[in-house]
Amino acid sequence: MASKRHSTRSQTFSARAESETLPALSSYLLSLIAIKQSNLCVSADVHTTSALLRLAEEIGDSICLFKTHADIVDDFSDRTIKGLQDIAKRKYFLIFEDRKFGDIG
Repeated sequence: MASKRHSTRSQTFSARAESETLPALSSYLLSLIAIKQSNLCVSADVHTTSALLRLAEEIGDSICLFKTHADIVDDFSDRTIKGLQDIAKRKYFLIFEDRKFGDIG
C-alpha cells in the first residue's frame, strides 16, 4: 500500500512560507531558505567572541541558521550578543542558542 505524501512536500519553500497556519518564525526561516537557496545550519563550536563573530561574518551569506554555544565561549558578554545580532541582521540568518550543559545537573 502506497503512503500518501503530505501536501507541503510538493510545495516550494516560498509557497510553504506563505501558509497562514505557520508560526512567524517558521515562515521567516522558510523564506530565508528560498531566498538563499540553502538550508544550511552551522554549529559554531568556538571558544572566543572574536572567533564566533569572525565565523559568522565569513559564512553568514551562505547560511540560514547559526547555532551558538554561549556556555563554551570564554569571554561571552553583551558585546558578543550585539555583534552576532548585527551580523545576523546584515547577512540574513537566524541565531539558535544550544545550551551544551543546560541539561546536566
